[in-house]
Amino acid sequence: MAVGLAAPDSMNADNSITKETKLFGLIAEEAMKNRLFAVLNKMIKPDAMMIPMNIREDDFYFTIANMKKSHVNGAYIAKEYQETVLDLLDEKDEMVEAYGKCDFVIRDGEKLIGYLAEKNNVDSVEELAKIIYEEYIKDMK
Repeated sequence: MAVGLAAPDSMNADNSITKETKLFGLIAEEAMKNRLFAVLNKMIKPDAMMIPMNIREDDFYFTIANMKKSHVNGAYIAKEYQETVLDLLDEKDEMVEAYGKCDFVIRDGEKLIGYLAEKNNVDSVEELAKIIYEEYIKDMK
């Protein structure tokens, strides 16, 4: 990198992942266009990192099903997959049951638990990132 140029402020500043880093995915057809990962990473690094994952519809089932045996702790599910993911969940919170969609998945052992972070009208990506951090990541062991 040229002298005087700052690193892009998108993911973890040094893009390092250790065995202790909690990993989260942002699963969408065009994940890089969703600012959520950049906003959330400012809150959770260096202990955790959200990685944007461009996933096509025909790869979605494979990706989520394989999360159960992966090192990924969870994932934000973009709007285009929030109903599709329901069949892949081992457990659903009451909001997922009530609204019939899921936007955040946590891996607990080899189980996937679905949550609905955006249950109320969320006005901004910053607000959604704060909800995800406070409700699902902050106290994760």
